[in-house]
Amino acid sequence: MDSDTRDDEAARDDQTESTPLLSDSPPLKSATGDSWGSELWLLAQYSIPLIATYLLQYSYSVITTFVAGHIDADALAAASLGMTTMNIVGFATIEGMATALDTLCAQAYGSGNLLNVGLHVQRMWFLMILAVIPIGAFWVVSPWVLSIFVRQHHLAVMAGTFMRVSLVGLPGYASFEAGKRFLQAQGDFRGAMIAILICTPVNAFLSWLFAFKLGMGLDGAALGSALTNNLRPVLLLAYILLPTGRWSHQCWGGFSRDAFSKWGPMVRLSVAGTAVNLGEWAACELLTFSTSYLSTNHLAAQSVLMTISVVSWHIPFSIGVAISTRIGHLIGAGYIARARRAAVLYAVVCALVGSVDGLIIFSLRNYLSAFFTEDRIVCDLVSKTMLAVGVFQIIDAIICCTNGILRGLGRQSVAAWVVLAVNYIAAVPVTIWLELGSPGLELNGVWAGLGGGMVLIAIIEGLYMKTLRWQDCVASVKLREGM
Repeated sequence: MDSDTRDDEAARDDQTESTPLLSDSPPLKSATGDSWGSELWLLAQYSIPLIATYLLQYSYSVITTFVAGHIDADALAAASLGMTTMNIVGFATIEGMATALDTLCAQAYGSGNLLNVGLHVQRMWFLMILAVIPIGAFWVVSPWVLSIFVRQHHLAVMAGTFMRVSLVGLPGYASFEAGKRFLQAQGDFRGAMIAILICTPVNAFLSWLFAFKLGMGLDGAALGSALTNNLRPVLLLAYILLPTGRWSHQCWGGFSRDAFSKWGPMVRLSVAGTAVNLGEWAACELLTFSTSYLSTNHLAAQSVLMTISVVSWHIPFSIGVAISTRIGHLIGAGYIARARRAAVLYAVVCALVGSVDGLIIFSLRNYLSAFFTEDRIVCDLVSKTMLAVGVFQIIDAIICCTNGILRGLGRQSVAAWVVLAVNYIAAVPVTIWLELGSPGLELNGVWAGLGGGMVLIAIIEGLYMKTLRWQDCVASVKLREGM
């Protein structure tokens, strides 16, 4: 009998393991169904709209790349440089901060403190405003900063101007990330999907209109995407205010002065979530850059492989977001035993999803590359690396699961330390050695080294969750939510 089970029994006397440890908890969805099947069905209900949402969000980058590619080669290179910089200095931070709400809002809802869901969102919104100021300042001076690192001065200026125009949409991007967590914590994953489903064709139209019809070029593509980013939270707000979202008003108590106090837990979780994102994203970008030391063809092939992998990653990542919400609900309500069993089930599901993704990628190895380029040398490099990329999907999916569980438990800081330590002390140096050193594995070395580091991350995070007293996570919720 593990320590959590003993603590459970001591705390609840003759209660069943499905009885919440915290008082006044709302009835959780599927709370009475304690079977594997009901848990799988709930996970599917959460995950499917999330997968659609995140894939549609990623389509914004695809649309911008497509538009830039039809302008000229310089526009394509500048757009790639600008979007990469914005991802690292901007979007990774915003999305990392928003993961704090995956913990706080889900746990507050599960604990029965419904108004705290809206209060946490308010705090995050004000914190994001503060974060946008230095991010925006960097984007403004980016033409000069990029000129230091990029040899082609005109590309640096084009990329920097692209970022300046994109700054128009950064507040909307941040507001949407915070707003969709407000609904997700309550088990509604459709609102964000509907908003972004409407915005995607609008984005494509505006990008075409500004870039080609009005002759703005690359800046027009940036402006079309930025304006659409600002439209997304407006549509999300409309969804909440309309009859379809009125049920969510139980979690909104109006604007409160309390939103300017008790920021400690949110700041800590935000910093940890941002560290995880930067630790993963920057490592991938660094290793992609390292392939330029092999040849231009290797860099092109790695760009194709990374694009394929990122598209595939959105599926387990979306499932990971659903997992963090569900675990947060269960921990908030005090269902420790059920949360542990669900975590095991989720690990199996993610491993299977990653296996299917990897098998599909490997099976289509001779076709996917042709979708991106007609260069035979690049296609051959892509095809020869697909086995390593396919196996990588399994590991990546498991990491999405472990990180999702840790967010649900409120232990993002553990993931942050593990990711940063493993990636930059071990994975990145070993990967560069495998790629450029005596083994001479080239692109296979990139994916094998990065995958090996992620295996180590998964093992460490799994062992941590195995030894963690989940009762302590419940106690943290009780203390924070004032119960």
